[in-house]
Amino acid sequence: MQKTLKPPAHPLAALLSIGGMSLVVAATLHLLGITKGVDRAAANWLNSAQMGGDFRDLPAAWGWLWTALISSFGLAAGMLISRRHWRRAVIWVSVLLLTVCWVPVLGLSGWKVPVALPLVAALWCGIWAMIYAARHQEPGDA
Repeated sequence: MQKTLKPPAHPLAALLSIGGMSLVVAATLHLLGITKGVDRAAANWLNSAQMGGDFRDLPAAWGWLWTALISSFGLAAGMLISRRHWRRAVIWVSVLLLTVCWVPVLGLSGWKVPVALPLVAALWCGIWAMIYAARHQEPGDA
């Protein structure tokens, strides 16, 4: 039985396409209003946590910056340059946990954080980066 070789990876093209599509999916769901429920649940949790004081809305640019740089293109780059699936999974889970932990940490400073946008981008990006990496040669493979 002949072993089929995986096609060579094109990391820059994969990075741009996976990161770009993650950003587009997150933006589309945000514009359709689908992410508002998650953001509302996070805000309600902050209010019920009895941290005291009034919470200000985090400027929208910060949520978009986190989504574009970390959850989309940063996550795709980190996962695509890693050599093993378990390492990619650790990077993916770390970004997801950092994004979720963004809510209580900034809540202590009095900020309400829109967390759904970066979470959607990180989930989409992680799924497709894992699929791409599984179907293409890893860096250093012969």
